[in-house]
Amino acid sequence: MWKKHPKALPFLFFSEMWERFGYYLMIGIFTLYLKDVKAGYSMTEAESADLYGTFIALVFLTPFIGGLLADRYLGYRRSIIMGGLMMGLGYCLMSVHNLAMLYISMTMVIVGNGFFKPNISTLLGNVYTTPQYVHQKDDGYNIFYMGINIGAMIAPVVTQILAQRYFGTSDMPAYKVVFITAGLGMVISLFW
Repeated sequence: MWKKHPKALPFLFFSEMWERFGYYLMIGIFTLYLKDVKAGYSMTEAESADLYGTFIALVFLTPFIGGLLADRYLGYRRSIIMGGLMMGLGYCLMSVHNLAMLYISMTMVIVGNGFFKPNISTLLGNVYTTPQYVHQKDDGYNIFYMGINIGAMIAPVVTQILAQRYFGTSDMPAYKVVFITAGLGMVISLFW
């Protein structure tokens, strides 16, 4: 499968897969964390839904700005690395139980996503511009999107495994473990 495509495809595939793994791992427990009375912030359903909705809206808004900055000033590779570092650090900082830190970490994830998401897709399109590969661009995007789906599919399974292992134990609180694991997923994404 990889041999007929540019050498960059597997790297972009696994980077995006691990990025989606981290995102869906974090988002899968986010509102539960906000509403948790003991380990979270004791928010009501309405408060947690407002914060979650605002977070998701900004996650979808910032790629427009991140794409513009990458096109005009930063370049795609630099933007992807910068965005990935911000998201990984933001996920890990969510494990710190402090309301101010929660907002800082959410901002880092939002801004990091803005730099990462649009530019990795653009970078993929750019590796298919040579005459040798231009006819395989659609196939390349299909393979790339399989990485997104694999990362999204693995995240809930890992969340469940971590939840069974850490919820209700005296070890490290489960939310912290999940957030740190999401951050590690982002580090693996950058490594690729």
